[in-house]
Amino acid sequence: MDNFDQVMPLNYFGNEVAGFICAMNEEFYIHLIVQDNTYPRKVRLRGCEKLHRVLKPVLHTLEKHLNQTNTIKDMLCEIQNALEQQIRLIGPNPLVDRCAEYNVIFEQLQACGWDKVDFISSDFHELHLKAVDESDREHILKVWIPDKFPNEGPKFECDLPQDFQYRWLPDDSLLNIFSVFQETLNMFAEFWNIMDELDKNTWILEPETSSRKDCKRRIALSPGVSLFLVVNPLMPTAVPTCHYLGPERVVEPVRAKFNKNIHKWNEFDSLLTNLQQVLELEFPSPATSVKEEFCIECGICYSYLLGEATPEMTCDSPDCNQSFHHACIYEYIRMLPDVRSSFNKLFGHCPYCNKPMWCTIL
Repeated sequence: MDNFDQVMPLNYFGNEVAGFICAMNEEFYIHLIVQDNTYPRKVRLRGCEKLHRVLKPVLHTLEKHLNQTNTIKDMLCEIQNALEQQIRLIGPNPLVDRCAEYNVIFEQLQACGWDKVDFISSDFHELHLKAVDESDREHILKVWIPDKFPNEGPKFECDLPQDFQYRWLPDDSLLNIFSVFQETLNMFAEFWNIMDELDKNTWILEPETSSRKDCKRRIALSPGVSLFLVVNPLMPTAVPTCHYLGPERVVEPVRAKFNKNIHKWNEFDSLLTNLQQVLELEFPSPATSVKEEFCIECGICYSYLLGEATPEMTCDSPDCNQSFHHACIYEYIRMLPDVRSSFNKLFGHCPYCNKPMWCTIL
């Protein structure tokens, strides 16, 4: 039967057929029996549970029409029309729509390559695609699939030092966004090489656990003294933003040496090489020292970390050099009976050596 090639006769007379009929991209199993030996003629419609669920509101009327229809083909057309009308009224089966969406996602992932797929959530709403840069570092592009995908673009997240920009267009695909992500990785390859060299050859005090998006490092120079760097990811060998942390009497000569030798900076050398050349010192490294030598505890709370803060205030007395968290020394000085304030500063004394000490008001 034309248009119903999945429906087959079950007997020689052709008055009993069974098979699958399609309506609005959904398939329904039907079993149609025409009882010609009764008067008036009777047509019995059986089928799957889904068929009866969709046709339930119009089943009685439909059977009346079938009893008055002459041929099996016309009966199948009546059933198909009734199914389509009911589906339009109640809306398509969300499971069918979901299957179609899964097929789209599967096809797009296959275009990316299954070796690039690192994770798929059970509901297919979250995907992780894995890319490798020029130095064989792995990077994950997290993709969140919306319900109206691909007509609506996905949201994404990745560990890049700058925001990953991508505008989803009509007929776009995951392969396109993944290709742009891969090209962007190559743009930051030199930056990651620079940061990896710092992480391997110096003691990084902050962050304790770095990610590929971090452009900042606090590097130990000596006990209680560190250098805080902010590196430009697009020009990683250029002069970074530098902040010196520690007792001012110790930090000032380091800062002066940096300013004096800045003309020696060569952007064709690595960041670490330039820093050691300009500062005229060799940074402590994991090969020659242990990190605990540089993680000085706060003299008030006796901890190195207070939340995410480290001891950044130090007594300037050369015989003391005790370090404190800013919040800890602020609370201590604020409670002193002889505390003085001027503009945004509090003036008091060190709790260890009693020498004058000040801090900014929080």
